[in-house]
Amino acid sequence: MSGALRLEDLSGAEPDLVLTVPPEYEDGNGHVNIRHYFDLHARASDRAFERIGIHEPYRQAHELSVFSMEHRICYLDEVLVGQDVAVYVRFLTRSAKIVHGMQMLFNATTGALANTFEFVEGHVSLAERRTVPWPDDVAARIDEAIVDGSAWPALPHEPGLALR
Repeated sequence: MSGALRLEDLSGAEPDLVLTVPPEYEDGNGHVNIRHYFDLHARASDRAFERIGIHEPYRQAHELSVFSMEHRICYLDEVLVGQDVAVYVRFLTRSAKIVHGMQMLFNATTGALANTFEFVEGHVSLAERRTVPWPDDVAARIDEAIVDGSAWPALPHEPGLALR
């Protein structure tokens, strides 16, 4: 059911989240319920943004953060309770205030790509509640992450979202 991209294709890249699926994630169909996929992606996103310096100390010191603007999930294969998952976050492009990326959630037990989660996040002033430009140091780390991600295998499908 899933595309050609497999977990072993990302050897050398570090996942942003690894987890064994607990029983409470199961739905009536016997696999992981969709609401838990969103939570897994949110947790992986938190870690990816921490890597580029968007974390609690940054929010407190600068009153800046990121807000979700748009998401797109594509389900490619199922994941069952007791199986392991690994989520990888790849930043694709950015503008002065916005970043676009894709996460890939793999069933680490089978190696199959279970879903992709595309995102658009805006850099926001918490005081003004509007998008503002990335500071130079954060922009440089995003650019570095974009370059690092370009060494990964091709995306499993064309992105459906874009910067606005």
